Amino acid sequence: MPADAELAAEASRRFAISVDAISIDSYRESANALHWLMTNVPDLYDGLYINAYKAYEELAKAASDADQKNMFLDSMMIAFNKKDEIYGLSAREKNNKAYRYYKYWKSDKGRIADGMAAYKVVYEDPNSVINNNIVSYMDMVRRFRAYGNEFSNEEVIDVYSKVMNVIEIKAAGGEDAAKLGRYKAAVNGLLTQVMGDDLNCEFIEQNLAPPLDNGNDLTLAKKVFGLLLERGCGDNRYIEVAAKIIQEQEPTEGIAKVLAQRAFGNKDYENASKFYLEALELSTDSEKKADLQMNIAQLKLAQGKKGEARAAAREAAKLDPSKASEALTYIANMYMNSFDDCSQKKSQIDDRAIFMAAYDLYQRAGNAQGMAEAKKQFPTVSDVFTANKKEGETISVGCWIGGSTTIKTRPSN
Repeated sequence: MPADAELAAEASRRFAISVDAISIDSYRESANALHWLMTNVPDLYDGLYINAYKAYEELAKAASDADQKNMFLDSMMIAFNKKDEIYGLSAREKNNKAYRYYKYWKSDKGRIADGMAAYKVVYEDPNSVINNNIVSYMDMVRRFRAYGNEFSNEEVIDVYSKVMNVIEIKAAGGEDAAKLGRYKAAVNGLLTQVMGDDLNCEFIEQNLAPPLDNGNDLTLAKKVFGLLLERGCGDNRYIEVAAKIIQEQEPTEGIAKVLAQRAFGNKDYENASKFYLEALELSTDSEKKADLQMNIAQLKLAQGKKGEARAAAREAAKLDPSKASEALTYIANMYMNSFDDCSQKKSQIDDRAIFMAAYDLYQRAGNAQGMAEAKKQFPTVSDVFTANKKEGETISVGCWIGGSTTIKTRPSN
């Protein structure tokens, strides 16, 4: 309290009025008392500024016209600034102050610079940033540039990096993944709007990605990976660089599959196999596991390991019955394409048993076209008679295929 007894008495009276009035939502009366206190005893206590910015904001909400609303909002911001000057603002208050610039003045070309400054202060402590100030900061940047203010691409990327870092911090803290995903999508969309054609594969490669060559910055890796995909830069080498960093620190089925597919495309079968197996271990969904088994079947076939390819396709059918037709057709196709490798040129009937086995699988798959193609390769009735065999007789299937089938024929020409 001030040393002057008369001033102290009046301050005490006004203080009581402000507290009582705000407790019953009488914001006009409270604001009058608070204004007097801020003017005459500004260092009385920090709570008078807290009550002041609350009261003035409520008055602004109830204002009947734009001029009156802006007057109250100006008073609200004065209260924020006076508290900052005398007592300092808490992290939450810094956040609230910044968001109010966005909430009330994001379309005000004359005040948006102050808003940008307020957001910059908030992001000095990324752990304290509230959810309201994630997407809004990036939108402030968009508006700031749209209003003709100088803000370089490098500055845009700096803000973007800070915002994405906050999202990662919140993700690590266990916040709702779907909600954070929406924030991330919105921020990426705003970055695209702000930078336009400047945000291309070359810009990302030259200005954002290079530190990944000499480090394992997970946040940067996620940012580069996401931007390259979003901008259609799937062939860029940093997709793989970033994905490996992400997979090493936060392994997921999806990233493992991306790495496996890229390795497969580069005929790096060893790493393709490694990452497909990682994806399988990380997956908890039968349908996704079935897809991965079909991918592995393709990989094994490319390596010439047909038996292992068949085993993977069979596993896919077991994991997801809806894929049984696709898996059986895949195996049957391998049988059909194995004639040159498997035929012994001793018995036409024995050699063509692989087509009969393929037919069996096509039939189980419900693949009429495959059945027709296989049937074209059957021996004729005459061929079977000449070989002293009978249609329907069990016959062994040689080579890597193994097992048995029944002799089938096509009409003689």
